[in-house]
Amino acid sequence: MKSLYSFAASAALAFAVSQPHTALAEPELTQLYYQQVLRQFEQGALAYEEGEYEAAFADLALAAQRGVKDAQYLLGFMYLRGEYAPQSLPVGLAWIGTALEVDNDEWLDLYTSLYNRLTPQQQVFIDSRVDKYIELYGMDTQRLTCEKVARAGSRRKIMQCIKTEDVTTPLYSLEAMPEGYIPPFSCEGDWPCVAGETRIYSDHDEFNPGQL
Repeated sequence: MKSLYSFAASAALAFAVSQPHTALAEPELTQLYYQQVLRQFEQGALAYEEGEYEAAFADLALAAQRGVKDAQYLLGFMYLRGEYAPQSLPVGLAWIGTALEVDNDEWLDLYTSLYNRLTPQQQVFIDSRVDKYIELYGMDTQRLTCEKVARAGSRRKIMQCIKTEDVTTPLYSLEAMPEGYIPPFSCEGDWPCVAGETRIYSDHDEFNPGQL
């Protein structure tokens, strides 16, 4: 992955205005296993590594909307750099700030290195934006629980998150979508609005993944 700090001093990061979008009147329900949600992140991360930013954005956005912390961080990174996503410091920091509901020193270093360069007024704006994103895409709304667990054969612990099963969670729309991007889920009205719903299956006999 590209250096996390190569753009930190760039003066090109601008405050973006959210973009309204219109489509479906009723949210569409998707029924998945949590592993399928994680696969959205994995596919997006792989596409990002290969420089396929449009494909990366599509997968990472869905996973981020559904609460996946790694996806939220990488999606925010794309907004900071303007990689397919429109370059936006507020949206980028909002996603990374939401990812930071879990402890990650590398993510925190990037966030604080940019946040500390802002004026007090800009910091207040970012704080409110992060609060809003956590309200929409954070662990409580997306019914995500995370804990550190030991890796097999190692004393090192990793963060493991899982989405609550058999509970329907909202899939909120995206702010500042790329020009020409058509999201798989959309809704009437300006951001934020409910673009869809997700239900994670716990009974594997009820759902055939091949139906996707």
